[in-house]
Amino acid sequence: MPARVETSVLARRLAAALPAPGGPRAGEHLLVAVSGGPDSTALLAALAELAPGHGLRLTAAHVDHGLRGVEGAAEADAVAALAARLGVPFVGQSVAVPAGPDLEARARRARYRALARVAAEVGAGRIVTGHTQDDQVETVLLRLLRGAGRRGLGAMRPARGRLLRPLLAATRADVRRFLGERGLGFAVDRTNADLRHARNRVRRLLVPLLRAEFNPRLGPALAALAERLRDEDDFLAVAAAGRARGLIAGEHLRTAVAEEPPALARRIVQSWLERGARRGVGAVHVARVLGLAAGAERGAVAIPGPARVVREGDVLARRPGRAAAPSSFTLEIAPGRTVAHGAGRWRVTLSAPRARGAGEVRAAGVAHALFDAEALPGGLVLRSPARGDRIRLLAGGTRKLQDILVDAKVPREARALVPVLAAGAEILWVAGLVRGAGAPVGPATTRIVEAVFERDAPPGAPERK
Repeated sequence: MPARVETSVLARRLAAALPAPGGPRAGEHLLVAVSGGPDSTALLAALAELAPGHGLRLTAAHVDHGLRGVEGAAEADAVAALAARLGVPFVGQSVAVPAGPDLEARARRARYRALARVAAEVGAGRIVTGHTQDDQVETVLLRLLRGAGRRGLGAMRPARGRLLRPLLAATRADVRRFLGERGLGFAVDRTNADLRHARNRVRRLLVPLLRAEFNPRLGPALAALAERLRDEDDFLAVAAAGRARGLIAGEHLRTAVAEEPPALARRIVQSWLERGARRGVGAVHVARVLGLAAGAERGAVAIPGPARVVREGDVLARRPGRAAAPSSFTLEIAPGRTVAHGAGRWRVTLSAPRARGAGEVRAAGVAHALFDAEALPGGLVLRSPARGDRIRLLAGGTRKLQDILVDAKVPREARALVPVLAAGAEILWVAGLVRGAGAPVGPATTRIVEAVFERDAPPGAPERK
């Protein structure tokens, strides 16, 4: 098709979009997604006219989902014929849409995967689609009805990664005028009239009502709103990233995130939850995790993965699965030996019996304990806490071990990994927390065994030595 002097609104808006930020650079190869419908047909024809002046190479691609039988095949042939007429290379792909709910979403994912494969095969750096301002309006309304936040209401970006949408400033009316001026035909997808699909109901019922009863300039108004929200979203994303640097420590998020302004706190939590390509994180997940950080939520918060978020002291941690795997343990120990627990990331050492030093009666802190070597019973084990455990305290009296763990603010999921030094039913020491009454060091003690509890045992440390 020969180049023409451009006067149509659509081509002028396309020409303005190409050099905009995020647009293609001279020499780039664009893969143009063409369904055969009016929007993508106009996109391909207009790009074919403008590409030489911008130094761009084009390849047209059509994806047949196999959902419409002979109609889909006929559209593929029509797109191939149009591409040949325009002098644009053409690639057709057929895909199988996997079974499941939400046919539109499944078909869309299959289509974009196919387009990505074709782009790689032909060496195209960008994929171009024919979304218009009308599509943008529908997207804003659909997301508004679902309760989306600023990010969602920003709707489609003109450029996002490899994807370009250069017709977002053009309307469907602009498309039809362009096609009429050039005498170009197009396919009509009858499924676009199926009111079982939410987008079709918005397009055919809601948008006409809003235009007629509330705002005849609904399209420009909502498109401009989406653009403003995208700008604000970008600003808040930068601000949240700056604050996150002081709140994210490795794989943990500090509970102080709950003290941030809510708009920043939500973004920081969402970004943290989405690490590792987790998909499906929504506003409800973010709100519950913030509640956990603030102390308003208890237990674990389920997140996509499947995974969960738990509070461990002043940090939040992500854990795989919906619930903690059983983690009870019983490990033999004796004076002169060390036991390490990889999952609990701790190590306990009992020294060989040695002479008692002057003034050695009690250890300086809860990570150390001193025992009378002669009174220390045999058959020592390090085990996990058990239901009904009680400990005789060195200072007198007894307490439920469960109460000790709660008062020490040991996270619920970490309690099963707390090492308990016991001999039969007698609890001698809850490592790192409290000393029991057994084998006390008294005036007659001449030899002692020192117990040492160390956290974060090095990965791969032997269980016994």
